[in-house]
Amino acid sequence: MRLLQRIPWHVPAISLLLLPGCDKSQTPAEPTAASASKVDSGLEAAALESSVHGTPFDEAEVFFEFNTTDNDLGFQVFLDAEGWKRVSLTNPAGNSVGRILADGKLAEIGITELRFESAEPSPAEVLARFPAGNYTFRGLTVDGVSLLSRVRLSHRFLARPSITPRNGQVVDPRNTVVRWNAPGAELVEIIIEHPDLGHNFDVIVSGSTTRLTVPPQFLRRGKEYKIEILSIAENGNRTIVESTFRTAP
Repeated sequence: MRLLQRIPWHVPAISLLLLPGCDKSQTPAEPTAASASKVDSGLEAAALESSVHGTPFDEAEVFFEFNTTDNDLGFQVFLDAEGWKRVSLTNPAGNSVGRILADGKLAEIGITELRFESAEPSPAEVLARFPAGNYTFRGLTVDGVSLLSRVRLSHRFLARPSITPRNGQVVDPRNTVVRWNAPGAELVEIIIEHPDLGHNFDVIVSGSTTRLTVPPQFLRRGKEYKIEILSIAENGNRTIVESTFRTAP
């Protein structure tokens, strides 16, 4: 998956809280500048949690990525909005899934895109932790605008796609054609990688497309490449199959 550029470790930029906060702030009798800032932060957090109206995020997604080759499942989040500094996500029961808090200089200008994926224990364990239903994103921009989006998470997945070439099949690098069958897919993503070379070919096409010619400039002779096909459902869930092929010497 593609992540945002790393922020240097010495900058206290983002805090990720995976469980609901339980600390209760105490208001001093005579607030100092520092304590007043804490009070303001507490008020912002309260407004964030209690808001029922807000401007929708530009994009907000929750979905699963099911790797049928490795039999693992990850919960993924993607959101995009202009200049936010706080975001929380709650599940259909209203329980906290996580919070993102910008800190320091980053909180002054805000964040736009965010993407992350959970660890991948057994599929059954992930499905049990993240029930199907409506998930709610609540956010606050650096200008004090409330953000609110509700999106649906589904436990329905498309069937495993098929793919060629696979299982180390040798291909002509001047004429390599990837073919697949992904029934029911709205979109299909094709990823071809060679980690040692740092090569990454990533294309998303319509669900009705069933073949793709790999540009010969991308492939080198006598190399093994990893190939993935992601069948993307209308509900956002991804079903993946992985394999390899080799280019002729």
